[in-house]
Amino acid sequence: MIVADAQNFATRLSLNMMKIQQDRRSHVKKLSSGSKIEKSVDDAGALSSKNRFASELRRLREVNSNLHNAKSYLEAREGALATVHKIYDRMAQLSLMSMDITKNDSDAENYEKELQELRESALKISREKFNGINLFRDKSYTLVNNNGAINWTDSKASVDARNASDSQNDHYLATITSELEQAEIAFQIVEVGINAWLGGNDVTSEGDWRWTEGPEGEANGGIGTSFWTGTHVGGALTSGMFANWANNQPDNATWSGVGGEDYLQTAQGTKPPGSWNDLPDTNSANARNQPTGYVRETDQGNLVVNDDLDGGGFEIGNALFQKFIFSSMIDIDSIENAKKSHNTLKVAEDEVSNARATGGASLSRLEKEIEANENLTIETEKSLSRIEDVDMAITASRLARTEIKMQSTTAVFVEANFLFNQKNYVEELLK
Repeated sequence: MIVADAQNFATRLSLNMMKIQQDRRSHVKKLSSGSKIEKSVDDAGALSSKNRFASELRRLREVNSNLHNAKSYLEAREGALATVHKIYDRMAQLSLMSMDITKNDSDAENYEKELQELRESALKISREKFNGINLFRDKSYTLVNNNGAINWTDSKASVDARNASDSQNDHYLATITSELEQAEIAFQIVEVGINAWLGGNDVTSEGDWRWTEGPEGEANGGIGTSFWTGTHVGGALTSGMFANWANNQPDNATWSGVGGEDYLQTAQGTKPPGSWNDLPDTNSANARNQPTGYVRETDQGNLVVNDDLDGGGFEIGNALFQKFIFSSMIDIDSIENAKKSHNTLKVAEDEVSNARATGGASLSRLEKEIEANENLTIETEKSLSRIEDVDMAITASRLARTEIKMQSTTAVFVEANFLFNQKNYVEELLK
């Protein structure tokens, strides 16, 4: 009976010691890691709050990153505009210098040369990008090469599909409504190089050529914007519009099995190359005229910066400045031209100033957004820290109590072992 009691006592004491050792390891781990919530059994409610705040903190940091990237974008754009401002100011100065009748021809030539070099520098800046995004977002033009014959309908479908998948920008077959836009396309694409479809046709009414795509296509109740009536014989340009027909075009030639030529293309086989030609909606024309691609026009929308956890944001307004694509658009090779250029440059400088003001307003708002978001991040970090951080005093006290229990249990083990050994010794003497 005594032996059974001794074994039972020893078993309970051993289990108690194991529990004390587990508690001790837990307290030491919490003190060393600084985290008092590791599993749901520690504190289910606190763990739920911890996960919620941790998730919110990750999203806040991502929003912060977005805001700082947007700030860098605006700072890069401001730097570019500041340079353009200096360029146009110098060009205006050169125009005044060219009005000086005491300057000789050599001086005038040097002024003109410098002005054209500055003009090209400003043009280069207008194409600058930040992480692949245009600093100056207006209209952009892309030559899409299908590397094989494509008809007008399929070209339109391809552009429409791209437009449907892009919520920030509007894409459509190019509509060329002015000589300046034609120059802009030439500037951006450099050289079309292939026969390519444009966004015009006279399908609704023969000889009534209209732009049917993009904003121009939505005009006049959706029937498009008229730019030409008739063929090249007795045809007429719509007032205020622009056309770039090739020699003897449009001619509305009839194609067997296809019909008349009702769709607009820019063709390399025309004279001059790149001027317009009418063609059926076909992918089987002769190599001289068959388009193998199309010109896509894109109205670039404002950039939207995510500034809160729910995906909301604010728009960064576009900042644009007047470009002088060709040397003939601005020059100072005569006093008369210098006067015109000086007045033009004064307007251009005002536009740059307005663009900088627009950017400055966006930058100011962005900096306030960053400050507010960073303050919210700090508060969220504090909340998470209060949940995660261990109460050092309580845990240290618990560890101390556990150490005392361990020492007491160890002492009981030693004393029990002594008593049992002594009892066994007395029993041996009595035998």
